[in-house]
Amino acid sequence: MTGTLLWLLALAALAFVAALALRRMGRLAGGTHELQRLQADVVAINQRLGETVEPLVRLLDDVRRGARDPMEVGAEVDAARAALRALSREVRTLKPPAALADRVQQLVWEVDRAVRAADMAGHGVSQVGRKRHDSGAEALTALKRGTLGLRHAREAVSRIMMSVARLTPAEVHAMPVPAAGPHRGDSAAPPVEEDLLVGVEEPPSS
Repeated sequence: MTGTLLWLLALAALAFVAALALRRMGRLAGGTHELQRLQADVVAINQRLGETVEPLVRLLDDVRRGARDPMEVGAEVDAARAALRALSREVRTLKPPAALADRVQQLVWEVDRAVRAADMAGHGVSQVGRKRHDSGAEALTALKRGTLGLRHAREAVSRIMMSVARLTPAEVHAMPVPAAGPHRGDSAAPPVEEDLLVGVEEPPSS
């Protein structure tokens, strides 16, 4: 009787250990799919941001150098601004693993910064195009700050994408879950003026 009881206890212990192992494997498998989905989404967002921001920055640089007429580029600037706003809405739908919530919040913040920078640059283009001599300096400042704000946001999103892309499921599983509370990305991006672009090299004038 005692021997049978010991066998039953041993089998129960083995079943418990097996259940724990299966549960852990299930969590890892689920985490793998969740991470892979997030990585694919972040790569796509980075690509779409680049496809919008990089041509826009070239266009704005042309306007600043006088190579493009600001009166003729309004539709292109507006289309880029609309694309960035759509991307901002899409980023907010991402569902990351809990441990990566902060990185997605940073992504939201940077895409929002691109939106605000594009709005500022668009304002500068419209003012330059209207040839308002009394606000010429202000218009050029808005154009410059908006353009450089777009560059900063583009570079930051690329860095976030690379940091997420190289993570493994085991690394994410071992990461602590961020404490609940306000994150950088929970609030609107600060004014682009805060970049102030110290040490950023100007593009060549020709």
